[in-house]
Amino acid sequence: MENKIVVYKTFESPMEANIVKARLLDAGFECFLTGENAALVYPVFDTSISGIQLHVFERDVEAIGHFLTEDDALEGL
Repeated sequence: MENKIVVYKTFESPMEANIVKARLLDAGFECFLTGENAALVYPVFDTSISGIQLHVFERDVEAIGHFLTEDDALEGL
């Protein structure tokens, strides 16, 4: 179960998703996005339906939650 990948959060904005992804990678968390290309290639793609999903390892979910809560750079996202 330690290597299980889960969807941590879904975003409507590609920019917001990439900011959070970059902060997590900089902090040493492994993660990736899906749905991002559809939102960028198809301007009419409705991200509110499926969104841009941030995937992380299940083992990191709690630590990521603490990190994102305490990360001042993400205030307002």
